[in-house]
Amino acid sequence: MKFSSKTTEEFKGMLAKLPNRVREAAKSRYHEYFLKDPNHPLLKRHELHDVRDAPPNSISVEIYYGYRAAGFFDEPASCYVWYWCGSHAEYNTRFRKGR
Repeated sequence: MKFSSKTTEEFKGMLAKLPNRVREAAKSRYHEYFLKDPNHPLLKRHELHDVRDAPPNSISVEIYYGYRAAGFFDEPASCYVWYWCGSHAEYNTRFRKGR
């Protein structure tokens, strides 16, 4: 299946605040793994079912040890929309609390 990705302004701002090594790893994992196989085990992909603050069809992937990104698949556009990234602790606070 052919797909593309886009990022929200919020995602871009969050990514810009991450350490350089994390940004570089995120870019590398996206190109080397996600584009080839969005379910690659290295990405530690999780579906975000019934999670507060997560749009429908949301997923989370590991972008670096201790850091995750969240996005959803927009089926009509065949496009992943990345809307959040941050540390795993921030991820737990935003997406895991109250599950």
